[in-house]
Amino acid sequence: MSTQGNRDYRPAYHYAPPAGWINDPNGLTYENGIWHLFAQHYPDAPVWGPMHWIHATSTDLLNWQDQGIALAPDEKLGAIFSGSAVIDRGNTSGLGHGVDPMILMYTSHGKNEQQSIAYSDDRMHFTPYEGNPVIANTAQKDFRDPKVIRNDKLGCWTVVIAAGDHVEFHASDDLIHWRKTGEFGAKENRLGGVFECPDLFPLTAPDGSTVWVLIASMALQAPFGGHRTQYFLGAFDGETFHETIPAQHARLLDSGYDNYAAVTFFGAEKRMLLGWGMAWAYADRTPTNEFCGVMTYARELSLVDTDDGLQLSSAPVTPEFDLREIEAQTPPSPLPRHYVPKTVGELPADLFHVRVEADQAFTLALSNEDGEVLNVSISTEQKLVVDRSKAGRSGFSPIFDSGLFAVTTAQRTARGKATVDIYFDRMIAEIFTDHGTVCNSTVVFPEKPYSKATLWGEGKLYIGGVKESAD
Repeated sequence: MSTQGNRDYRPAYHYAPPAGWINDPNGLTYENGIWHLFAQHYPDAPVWGPMHWIHATSTDLLNWQDQGIALAPDEKLGAIFSGSAVIDRGNTSGLGHGVDPMILMYTSHGKNEQQSIAYSDDRMHFTPYEGNPVIANTAQKDFRDPKVIRNDKLGCWTVVIAAGDHVEFHASDDLIHWRKTGEFGAKENRLGGVFECPDLFPLTAPDGSTVWVLIASMALQAPFGGHRTQYFLGAFDGETFHETIPAQHARLLDSGYDNYAAVTFFGAEKRMLLGWGMAWAYADRTPTNEFCGVMTYARELSLVDTDDGLQLSSAPVTPEFDLREIEAQTPPSPLPRHYVPKTVGELPADLFHVRVEADQAFTLALSNEDGEVLNVSISTEQKLVVDRSKAGRSGFSPIFDSGLFAVTTAQRTARGKATVDIYFDRMIAEIFTDHGTVCNSTVVFPEKPYSKATLWGEGKLYIGGVKESAD
C-alpha cells in the first residue's frame, strides 16, 4: 500500500486523480479544443484494485478538470482494462443519436480478456454496448489494450491488440464486427517479454517520406526487470505493420523507468503522446498519501535524423518558464589542484525548468538543505546518466533504491555539445537532450523541496520558474 508521509507530492501540472490509484492512460482523444484523458483507476484506495476508467478534460494539456468515472467493472465481463477512443465520424457504428458518437474500446478482464466497446453522444456519459464483447477470446492468456485508428488505406477502422509475444491487427467497417488481418512482433521484439499498450501512427520523415511508428510497452522478465517502452519504424499496408527501418538494439521511448503505457491522442493535428509517470515495480509503495500515480507531460512527437539514424523526437508541453542564465562562480586563485569549475543557482520552489549547455562532460546536482540530491550528468562516454540514489525518500521499496532503478543511463544520439533540459514538478523530473531523442522520466520524493542547482564542469546553467501572467 502507498506509504504515508507528511509532504504533499501532488504535482501542479502533471495529472493525478483526486484520490485513489491511477495507471495506464486510455482513450486519449482531441475534439473541438478539448483534450480527453481517460485512465486506469481504482477510486477506493491508492493501490491497484478492480479497474475503472477515470475521465479528465483540458484545453491546454496542463490544467485538468476531473469528470468522474466513465466506466466501471461489469458484473458479467469483469474489470475495465486499458483501451482507446475514437470519434466515429459518419456514425459507422450506428450507435450515435443524431451525432457522431465517441466510441471507447477497452479490454473486459474477467475469466478471459476480450474486447468491448461503449458509446457516448455527449462525451461525458458512456453506455456499454449490449452485444459485448465485440472481439471474443477463449484461448489467449494475454489479449488486451486495443488501440483503434482510422485506416485510410482500406477505408475502415483498424485496431492493434497486444497478444502475448506479438500484436494483432483487426479491421472493421462499423467498430462492432471485426476480422483479423495480421500480426507483428514475435521475431522483431528486441526486449523480450509480453507486449502491452500498443499504438500505431504515421509521421513525416525529414526527407518527406511517410514512416509508420509502432509503439509497444513491454512487461519484461529477468534479467532486464521493470517495464520499458520500445518503438519500431516501418510501413503499414492496411493489414499489418512491417519493420522496414530496423535497429541493432531496441529503440526506447524513454530511458527512465517512470514512463510506461504511453499512447497518442486520436483526432489531434499534431501527434501528441502521454504516458503513466510511474513504474509497476514500486508504484503501490510510493509515499503520496491519498493518491498514487501521475501522468507525464504530453509530448509532441516527430522524426529526426541523428548520428544513429532515424529516431523519434519528443518535445514536451510544459508551463512557460522564465529561463535566465546563471553567472559562473569566480574561481579562487590560485586554483586548487583538482578544482572543477562550477555554477550555483537558487531553485524556485517545487516547479522549475533547468537547462545546461556544455561542450564537455558535466554533472548537474539538484539539492536541498538536508543533503538530498538528484544528479543529472553527461558522462565522458557520452551517456545521459540520471542518479536518484540520494534524491529523497527511498526506503519504502528496496527495488526503487536498487542500482537498476536508482541509476539509469542512455547513449546519446548526437556528438559534441549537449543541451539538457530538466522539467521538475514536485515529484517527477522529465529530462530531454539531443533534440528530444534521448529522454528520461524519473520520480523522486525529497523530504524538502530542492533549493539549489549546482553545475560541476564547464558550461552554461539556466534556471527558470513559471513565467508570471501579463494580466
